[in-house]
Amino acid sequence: MDYEIERSLRGLAEKIGDEIAVRLVERFRQGELPVAPEYLTAFQVAQLTGFTPKGLENMRAKRIGPPFMKVGNSVRYRVADVRAWMDAGGDA
Repeated sequence: MDYEIERSLRGLAEKIGDEIAVRLVERFRQGELPVAPEYLTAFQVAQLTGFTPKGLENMRAKRIGPPFMKVGNSVRYRVADVRAWMDAGGDA
């Protein structure tokens, strides 16, 4: 890639990133964005890990996969546990 084009693209990406950050901070201050959750649903973990919700369900039945807990009838995963599991290799 031409050096000038690459430099221009990097500058544009930086400006866009800065603008997004400013807008997110403003929306957070206005209460429009929730704080990052400490617990995730199976659907959220599936998006994060690349497994399907059914795959996570199968792992829970076999007592493998990321640690989870039941909250009433719902399954929840601690963000820290999912990250640690992924850092350790995330094997099913």
